[in-house]
This record gives sequence, C-alpha cells and structure tokens, in this order.
Amino acid sequence: MQEERIELLRPQMGTSRTLTVRRYGKAGSGPKAYFQAALHADELPGVITLHHLEALLKKADEKGEITGEIVLVPFANPIGFTQYVDMKPLGRFEMRSGQNFNRHYPDLSDALIDAVNGKLGQNPDENVKLIRSELRRLIVEHRKDVSPLTDLQDLRLTLAELAIDADYVMDLHCDWEAPMHLYISDHNWPDAADLSAQIGSECSLIAEISGDNPFDEAFSRPWVELRRAYGDKFPIPMATLATTIELRGDRDVYDEYAIPDAANMFKFLQRRGLISGDPGPLPEAKCDATPLSGVDRVMAPHGGMVVFAAQAGAKVKAGQELGYVLDCETGEKTVFSSSVDGVLYSRIGTRLIVPGGYLCSVAGDKPIAGREGQLLLSK
Repeated sequence: MQEERIELLRPQMGTSRTLTVRRYGKAGSGPKAYFQAALHADELPGVITLHHLEALLKKADEKGEITGEIVLVPFANPIGFTQYVDMKPLGRFEMRSGQNFNRHYPDLSDALIDAVNGKLGQNPDENVKLIRSELRRLIVEHRKDVSPLTDLQDLRLTLAELAIDADYVMDLHCDWEAPMHLYISDHNWPDAADLSAQIGSECSLIAEISGDNPFDEAFSRPWVELRRAYGDKFPIPMATLATTIELRGDRDVYDEYAIPDAANMFKFLQRRGLISGDPGPLPEAKCDATPLSGVDRVMAPHGGMVVFAAQAGAKVKAGQELGYVLDCETGEKTVFSSSVDGVLYSRIGTRLIVPGGYLCSVAGDKPIAGREGQLLLSK
C-alpha cells in the first residue's frame, strides 16, 4: 500500500487542507477501481466501510493477490468536514457558495469527441487506451481553464483527476433513512447487475442524465456520448462502470453493516479481476433496475410534525398511507401517499417539516410523465 497526501488549494491565510489517497496494487497492472467516501461530509457509513475494506486489501496485498490497481480516498471532502453550525455537521453543501459537493463535475464529453476524431480504429482495446489517455490529458487541461480557481473547484478537479481513467468508480454515500440502494447509468445496465446483487441493493435506479452532473456521471457520461458519436463506425466499449452506492441511512454507522458491505465490495473486485481468489456464488438479486424517472418524490402539504406509517425499504402501493403531517396548533392532519407502486427507498431523517418540504421517495418501475431533466433532489 502506498499513501499519498495531496495538498489542496489554501482557501484563506493561515489555513491548509490535504486529501489522503491510498493505493493498492500497481498502476497499469490490470483494471483500476476507484473508491471514495464522505463526498457529502456528514455521510459516514462509507468511511467505516472503506476502513474495513482496507483491512481486507492489506491482507490481500501481503499475499500478492491484488492483480489490478485499487485507489481509495477514505474521506473525500475536507472542506465539508469543517462545516458545523450549532454542533451539527453540514457536509452536503458548501456553505460559501451553497453548491452541493456532489454536483457540477466537469463534463468532458464534447472535448473528448473532438480529441479522438480521426484516431479511433477497429481494435476495442486500443480505442479504450486512446480514450483514457485523452481523458487524462483533458482533465488536466480543464483545470487550466478554471479561473479563478476556488477551493471547492480544486477539490472537485483533484477527485476527478484521481478517478478519470478508472474502470470502476464507486462513490459511497448514504441517504437519510433508507435501505441499501444505488444509482447508475442506464448504459451500465445490466452489466452492473452483479454489483447490485453482491451488495444486496434493494433499489437500483438507472438514468442516463440525472441532472447537474454528479460525480459518477462525470465518468460514465463521456463514454455514452462517445459511443453515440462514433459507435456505428468503431468498437467502443462502455469501459467505465461508475455508480453512487447509498449505504442505507446516515445513522447506520455500525460494524454489523460495514463489515459485510466491505466483504461484498471485496468479492466484487475479485469477480471483476482486480483481486485473485474465488468470490463464491453471486447472491440472488433483491431487485431489478428501475428508472430514476419513475421515482415519485412525496412533498409535505403543509408544515408540522411528520409521523411515518411505512418503513424505509417497504414495498408500497399507490394511494397507501405512508404517514401523515400533523399541525399540533390547528389540529390539521394530512395523510400522504405515493402515486406509484414501488419501494419506499428514502425518507427524511427529521420529523419537523415545512410546506413543500421533502418527505420520502418511492421507486416505481415505469417512468412518470413529465419527470425529466432534474431527477435528483438538490443542486
């Protein structure tokens, strides 16, 4: 294992930040996997999961079993780690700009299409090598065009530079209250079905574009657009599988979850040829993929106290009572429900809500009319 500490842009006089990166295996020896946790700095299940995954990787490394390259960023957001208000961590948005730490990553698609024009051939492996070489160059060039460079932009670009040429990009998050679920490009499905089954995902949401270019889409999208531009003439594999894995809820920081989660990720790496050894039989899948455009976001009809009647992870029916909002001053009580059958895969972690506030999400198996464009909750 090699550890690197990358100095990030100083945001102000007398301050400094670093990003810790740990590397297992050897660059260029085989497929590359990139893992990061806590991009939303108040989401810690991924941090404890990578802690346990590293214990497995260290043993595998000592035995010479790592056959690819595995890069880990155990806590990807030193900016968010320092943001507290009233003793509460606020790690989802940068407080200065209000921007979500998991949005607005560079989209290199158009530049990549121009960069490989006239260079592609009929050998898919050679095409992948060329494309990855251009991606590495383009992300460095992109940094030069960002002026003035803020500490938030520097963090985004540093993370992107680490992941840009990976075969597998695993961005570990969590929801408020939720079962295990993941988000992934529809162009990576059904290739990613083994990942979904291995980690026990109870809801696997697919979309080509979810809105505002979150971290995982920054690495899947260029391949999608490149295949769209040249795929009828040249063999271009969908060579990067990039996903956001939601490790249940933000309070689910327990070894009883993290140890098996780490073991499942280790087995996925074995199955995909980055670590030698037998991963064993693939677990039976708990779900099939469903469209992100089929998600019904349920919002509060008025302010008050939220009382849920359905647990996170429950399979629910359209019109079924999922809970109610109670205004204890007026006595107004309004039951809320979803318009679709599906899995209640996310619900808010607080119990005080304002009018129009987000309550929960139900993943249906068919797109909802009018659900397009901004498919994720927040910018």
